This record gives sequence, C-alpha cells and structure tokens, in this order.
Amino acid sequence: MYKRLSVLLVIVLAAGLMLSACGTKEPAEEQTGQTEQTEQTKYGGTLRNAYFAPTNMDPAFYSTVPDEHIGRQIYDFLVFIDEKSQPDLTRSLAEKWGADETGKVWTFNLRKGVKFHDGKEFTSKDVKFTFDRLRDPKVGAATVQIYSNIVDISATDDYTVVFTLKNPNPDFLKDLADYHAVVVDADNKDFKTNFNGTGPFMVESYIPEDRITFKKNPNYWMKDADGNPLPYLDGMEFLFLSDPSAQIEALRSGQVDYLFYLPAEAVPTLEGNPDVVVYQSPSNLTYVIHMRCDQGPAKDARVRQALKLGTDRKAIMDGAIGGLGVTGRDTPIGPSYSEFYLDVPEPQRDVAKAKQLLADAGYANGLKITLYTQEASPVPAIATIWKEQMAEIGVDVEIQMVPSEVYYGSDNMWLNVDFGITDWGSRAYPQPYLDLAYVSSAQWNESHWSDAELDKLAAEAAKEMDPAKRVDLYHQIQQIFMDRGPIILPFFKNNMWAASAKLKGLQPTAYVGTALDLRTVYFEK
Repeated sequence: MYKRLSVLLVIVLAAGLMLSACGTKEPAEEQTGQTEQTEQTKYGGTLRNAYFAPTNMDPAFYSTVPDEHIGRQIYDFLVFIDEKSQPDLTRSLAEKWGADETGKVWTFNLRKGVKFHDGKEFTSKDVKFTFDRLRDPKVGAATVQIYSNIVDISATDDYTVVFTLKNPNPDFLKDLADYHAVVVDADNKDFKTNFNGTGPFMVESYIPEDRITFKKNPNYWMKDADGNPLPYLDGMEFLFLSDPSAQIEALRSGQVDYLFYLPAEAVPTLEGNPDVVVYQSPSNLTYVIHMRCDQGPAKDARVRQALKLGTDRKAIMDGAIGGLGVTGRDTPIGPSYSEFYLDVPEPQRDVAKAKQLLADAGYANGLKITLYTQEASPVPAIATIWKEQMAEIGVDVEIQMVPSEVYYGSDNMWLNVDFGITDWGSRAYPQPYLDLAYVSSAQWNESHWSDAELDKLAAEAAKEMDPAKRVDLYHQIQQIFMDRGPIILPFFKNNMWAASAKLKGLQPTAYVGTALDLRTVYFEK
C-alpha cells in the first residue's frame, strides 16, 4: 500500500512540473490535495478486541498471551522482530547496532527524541535498567537464564548502550526481543499499576477482569513509509471475555473488530462470513503435554515412552484444530526453523509396545493419572482426544480443567502438576525453549527434567557461531527429546487471526501471534 502511494506521489509531482511549464498549476494542486486526503482517511477509529484477561501487567513477569499482547501496545522493543522473525531497525528503539570482531561486545545507538507517555525523555539509562532487571536473580524474572551470558551493560552516554557478553551469541539480537524485554521507565516504582511506556498507545483505564482501554500516543516517534505519524487509530479497547465462543460471537456481531488468537474450530464459519477476513501463517505455536520427571509415574523413562507410543498426533491435530498445522515430533523445534528442524517421519502409534513398556515399568494392571488443562481452546479438545487414546493402552486419564488465569496464576499450577498441557508461543529461534523450559536450571522447567547431555548440547548450541555445527547440535538435541524427553507435542498450530473486513493493514506474522503490528492498521472509510 505504502509503495503504491509513493509511486503515485512521484507521478503526481512529475505531472505538476509539466503542467507548471505550461503555465497551469491548478491540476497539480488538486492532485496533491487528493493524495493528502487519501492519507487522512487512514486516521481515526477505536479498535475493539476480545480475549482473556491478563494475569500480570509487569513486563518482567508476563506469562500469558494477553499479557504480551497488551504490553506490545504500551511499550517498544530495543530490537523489534519483524513478520519473518528477523530484526527490524525501522521499528526498533535502537537506530543502529553492531558487534566487535570477537562477537562479545555489542553497541547500540538509540533514537533521539523518543519520550515516555508522561513526557520523560527515553535514554540509555532506561535500556540498562530494563535488561539489568530482567537478568537479576533477585528480581526472579523468567529471563534470568536467557540473559545469563551478559557480563555487563554500560550506558556510555545518553544514547549509547554497550552490552558485553561472556561468550559470542549468534542470536543476541533476537534475545533482546524476548517478549518480556519491552523497554520500561527506569524511574517507575510500580510496573503492575503504572504503565509508562514509549509505545504507540497509552493506557486510559484498566479494570481487571473487565477491560483495558487505550488512547493514541500523540507524541509517538514512529512514522509510516510516507512520513506520516503513527499510529493511525485514535485508540483501542480490549474486552476480557473468558468464553471463547463469546469472543467469536462478539466478532460476528460487530461488537469487536478483531481477534488475535483465533480458535481453529471457528475458521470454517468465519471464512464463510463476507464481513470477516481470516488470516493464517505457519508458526511454532505448540500445546505441550508435559510429564513431570522428578516424581510420579513419568519419572520412569519407560512410562514417558509408553505414553508417546500411545499417542496419535495427527488424530489430535485433525480433531482439535481441524488440521490447521503440522504434526510434531515431541520436540519444541518445529519445521518453521528450517535447517534447525530434524525432519524425520511422524512417530507411529504402537499400542502393543506401549502396553509392554507400561508393564515393564510396573503398570501391567493399568495406570491412573490426572491431567491439568486450561479451558482455552483448543486445549480441552486435545485433552479429550488424548484421554481416549490413552485408554487404549491402559491409562486412565482424569481431566482437571481450570481457567487460564488459574493455570498460570500466582500459585504456578502449571509448574507443579505431574501432567499438564501448556501453550508455548513462537520464538524467533529455538534456543529460548531450551533455556526457559528444558535445561536443568530453567526458570519454567515445568517437567522438572534434568538431562546432563541435553544441558551440555544446549550450552554449546547457544554460543556456536558456525551455522553447520549449530544445525548438528540442534539435531542431536531433538533426538534426545524423541528418545527420552518429557513432552508429547502433537502439532504446531498455524497462527490465526480474524478481523472485520473493514480493518486494513494487518500483516500476518510467523513470529508469535500476538506480534501483529497494530501501529499501521486502519479502518477503511
């Protein structure tokens, strides 16, 4: 759209010059006015959305989809990841970056003139504070492991930040774009209630469990490709609806304008609605059946392998999301990571072998387990289908379904249960999954798994600068997951969104579904 407008503007100016040579200016002025009018038609309107309520508004402790999506409207990233999971300077708070010859010292030059919502100027002090906080064990954010390779962060002047690393990191720029890593105000004393960011929208009101409303940041630093100020919208309103069917109905009835987390079962109906557009993109979004390895039956690797052998992944994918994805191989690294992905055949279900492994582990007469799940789609469907499959190998699965805010709440149910289903959004590259959830020291090691070989390989992969060697390391890691890992990963779900046909400018992304850039969306007049 922007490229077309740029071309149009060039043509208009050229026409104006020719007409000026003939002594006639009025047509050129008329054309310029039309161009300005076209731009102005993008501005205005309030975007309405419906989803679950957030669980934590402090960026360092984001843990759910609504947490992250709300945060992206309030704050900006030092390094922004684009729709193809690559760093994008044009949308980052850093206007330039680079590393020295060792790959251990990274220098970032910051944009000047950027202000927080309260009018305070954004400086290197805020960047240093943000990342020092995220890597401080005393704060206890989930990012401590991700940023453990940082030795020092120096604000050498108001607009320069230098990161010094212990080891080279081929993915350092993408690490800085972790969804917790929105840049916050260094002087803020309460991140749960004071939402002072540099982002495109400002919080106007927040009523927990009901809604959050935003107004346009009138002093936002970013402009579109033609130099026009962003965002286009006047504001946004996010309604908190805990019932997925109510979210869908809100879109169909026109109560809301878009859904950034679309249940697969709604796709056929919405695709047939002329007033709605459905968007899809491949992703690494997963729903992991995790098995706790330090206690209970899954402590025995034979039990874990039996449950895997009893699982029909394609049947779960077809039944739970209508086939809108690709089947998994019980590793967190999916095909969207191209050469990093270990492309092997889908595991074949083997009921007889599963029963034998259970018998060998002491469960010849059957096994009873409790599976904790969220109410959010498609988790209940995954749980129900898996329960039926497990019954065929002699495992009785009792499903305990709870709201998402309880599953991920302050008691951290998801980190303590023996069996649960957790959704993991896409990352720009594979390493964060290992560092956050699967190495022995991981902050979110929900399976309580500890494997010395995996720890060693993950540490090597994190700093290996040779692409071919890194591919080999990730392939070895995936083989460990397949042989003795603590998860069953039925499928990778496509990112899916739905929006009013009047809403324009949405750019589907292979990155996390919440990463839709709402700065450039607008309502067709």
